Amino acid sequence: MSAEQETSTFLEALTKSPQLRVLSIMAERPEEELTKTQIAQMAGIGRTTLYRVWNDLQKMRVLSPSKQVGAVTLYKLNQESPIVQSVMGIKKRLESVTSAVRKIEEIREMEKLARETFGREMPTGPNVLVKLHEAGALAKDNSVDLGELKLSSEEKDSVSSLLEAGLLDKSDDRYYLTALGNITARGAMQIWRLKERETVDQALSSIKVALGMISEDIRKIKAKTGK
Repeated sequence: MSAEQETSTFLEALTKSPQLRVLSIMAERPEEELTKTQIAQMAGIGRTTLYRVWNDLQKMRVLSPSKQVGAVTLYKLNQESPIVQSVMGIKKRLESVTSAVRKIEEIREMEKLARETFGREMPTGPNVLVKLHEAGALAKDNSVDLGELKLSSEEKDSVSSLLEAGLLDKSDDRYYLTALGNITARGAMQIWRLKERETVDQALSSIKVALGMISEDIRKIKAKTGK
């Protein structure tokens, strides 16, 4: 199971009972005024189920009547409710976690593709860019002499190609990374350098801890709802 699938599992746990399903759906549209029929439809539950749990929702004070249109009452999320605030907080944290997981998994996919294409060793060109990055040659004012980098003959031969590609620039025979070169160097470090890969692994571990904390929050919410 991928990290993003694990996150989806937490979302499913959040919306498992009809009460929490209603809460989750309403939390996505906190300003909308809806009829009971609309709430049931959006939550994916039948009207009979909604009426069965309506007393629970009223006791939790998570919904409040906002408008009367003829004989029909419109309801709105009660954002003052502690339970509502908890649910919205959980959803917000889950969205942040999901976004972070997606970015990390994109890096992993990029790593896989690059390794399949170029092998496990960093290619010569990216290696030159990484050396410049590590030397702090990120702008003209910080340009360096290539002699300081102890480049191999193969790496020296690649410099002209890097210049032509717009990844490097030079001033008085001193070299520095362009904005594109800087991005490329950082990408290469993420793909081939162990230190950067460990950073990704640490981030994933932190996310799993965060998911565990969110799981505990969900448990507490369920305890409050009695479900």
